[in-house]
Amino acid sequence: MRRDGAKRRFDCSTNHEEQCVRLLCSSGMGGAAGRTATFAETNGKGRILAVTKTTPAINGEFVRVVTEDGLELNGLYVGPSQNARAKRQKSESAGPDSGPKPPVPGPFCLVHVHGWDGNFYENRFIDHAAAVCGRLGIGFVSGNNRGHDYVADVLRSRTSQKAKGKSQKAKPTDRFDYVQIGGMYEKLADCVPDIKAWVDFAVGRGAKRVILQGHSHGAIKATHYLTTTSDPRVCGLILLSPSDDMGLARRQLGERFSWVLSRAREMTSKGSGRKLLSDRDFSYPVSAATFFDCHNKDSITGVFNVSRTDRREFPELASIRVPALVAVGTVEEAFIGKPDKYVEEIRTCMVNCPSFTGAVVEGAPHNYLGRETQLARLLEKWLKSRTQGVKDSRTREKSW
Repeated sequence: MRRDGAKRRFDCSTNHEEQCVRLLCSSGMGGAAGRTATFAETNGKGRILAVTKTTPAINGEFVRVVTEDGLELNGLYVGPSQNARAKRQKSESAGPDSGPKPPVPGPFCLVHVHGWDGNFYENRFIDHAAAVCGRLGIGFVSGNNRGHDYVADVLRSRTSQKAKGKSQKAKPTDRFDYVQIGGMYEKLADCVPDIKAWVDFAVGRGAKRVILQGHSHGAIKATHYLTTTSDPRVCGLILLSPSDDMGLARRQLGERFSWVLSRAREMTSKGSGRKLLSDRDFSYPVSAATFFDCHNKDSITGVFNVSRTDRREFPELASIRVPALVAVGTVEEAFIGKPDKYVEEIRTCMVNCPSFTGAVVEGAPHNYLGRETQLARLLEKWLKSRTQGVKDSRTREKSW
């Protein structure tokens, strides 16, 4: 969920045109690597005021994947830097020199899962994470899932008549239509084929092991994917500001929470699940079906309800058996209580996690705006320790 301090129903704090230009520039596709355009509204039209260097230079590639149920998702792939690939190629090459060899892909790839109503390019820390991975010889993927943006028309492959009604997997054909999803209409459990498609993509680009990184609502999705699939290709989990959606909704709605949940359930059962709740019912634009899916007592979002407004046990967290990094900020975060305590509660629930690292990034809001460099140092330190066994003391965090 887009929890960056905005109280309005529609968050207008970030200009999507600016985001697109920032991505094009930092990806080397806009002719000004590492620079971003600043926009202002003039008579309803955006105009460029200035170009300033705010993001690291990365060399990215716009990519697409198709999920098992036929949805086409867009994303960004950033391969290891030329220097990192050259070092890896030199270390992994054996025998006499037989001429030029193709670049050796890194054995690791980080797959980023965005939050509710987010997308693969919006948060500025994505640029920094991609740059860190490039320096370390790690691939980087940031991909949309079907919950991207508030509402989105997603291209869908129509399944063949032969596959319909049978147990076999639907095979995409060359016939397409559009389905309207986005954060307002998604069903949380449907994130599994989305994440699998991006993991498959990373492996297809040469990665042998994948590190899942989820931000906000995306942390819920990444955790759900790992705990339901036990994908052996996933060797690490990074949770950036995992959100306690249940606790936050109860705090926002107070005594009206049960009434709104009941209304959402009733609307869904009567076939009106795609209708949006009113502003008074919820501050974010969301359909009745999606609100009920995300806030009923059995919802997947309960995985980080460590404030225990609705849950007492957390078997999903207990089932995590890969090294994990959990980082949170200190400004208008998406959970109940103090940052240190929140991270500690998550740690105590991950009883089978072989290596847990917790960090609080002082002064960082939920989207780490203005604290991207601090987050990047934290990611670099953790990724080095997981993929290279190198210790780095530049970033300090509380030891759990």
